[in-house]
Amino acid sequence: MSDLHMVQLGLDAKGLTTLGKMLHLPLDRTDTGYLVHCALGELFGDDAPQPFSIDHDAQNGRQVRVLGYTAADADTLQSHAQLDASPTVYEIGDWDGLAAKPMPQTFPDGMALQFELRACPVVRKASAGEGVNHNGDKRTWTEGQELDAYLAEAWTRPADDDVSREEVYREWLRRQFEIRGGAEPQSIGMDRFSIERMTRRVPKNGTGERKADTLKRPDVTLTGTLRVTDGDAFVDLLRSGLGRHKSFGYGMLKVRRA
Repeated sequence: MSDLHMVQLGLDAKGLTTLGKMLHLPLDRTDTGYLVHCALGELFGDDAPQPFSIDHDAQNGRQVRVLGYTAADADTLQSHAQLDASPTVYEIGDWDGLAAKPMPQTFPDGMALQFELRACPVVRKASAGEGVNHNGDKRTWTEGQELDAYLAEAWTRPADDDVSREEVYREWLRRQFEIRGGAEPQSIGMDRFSIERMTRRVPKNGTGERKADTLKRPDVTLTGTLRVTDGDAFVDLLRSGLGRHKSFGYGMLKVRRA
């Protein structure tokens, strides 16, 4: 089992914009999280922290502060950036502020922890189908289509069977823990919800070139408490994160003692 570190690094906001221009991204509809993902990849390659999260409370307009999990320590990360990144990209990092700490190599079974998770609760439909929204309008989906977990649930319920977003997202997170193992949630609450646009680079018709593709997806902050059931599996869960769209800053499970 490789070591796991939590890394903190400030990224220059103007430098992120410059990188977006270099990558030909439409800056008027590109999420900061995706710019951070691109910057981390350019700086650190395979050791780029992911999952990661952006500390929005710490943003001051000049710098974006990022937390993330990676197998590499601070010295290794900076060495990679010094060797591989272009000067323009290297200058995005606040190297004086780079910090890292080793995470526990395992957690005791039964340990109680508080958690915070910025998640994108979506599901992929196993087959094509149709349903109706609360206004009675027909909604359809195709096999393999990705839907907001709330809409996927609400569209298949009777019109008089009301369901809340928080309820659906709590169940979505419980399923994530069941699938992954390592911990059981004891309590889950939704602290924040919004619908956000995601713009990413995707292959263009098999040409090797890339184009910008924009999606709308739920952006949710879930908090609560959990109990560790398998310490090694829990470390693996921290390392890989929960849910989809980690390249936009979703999926990092931040924990502390309960």
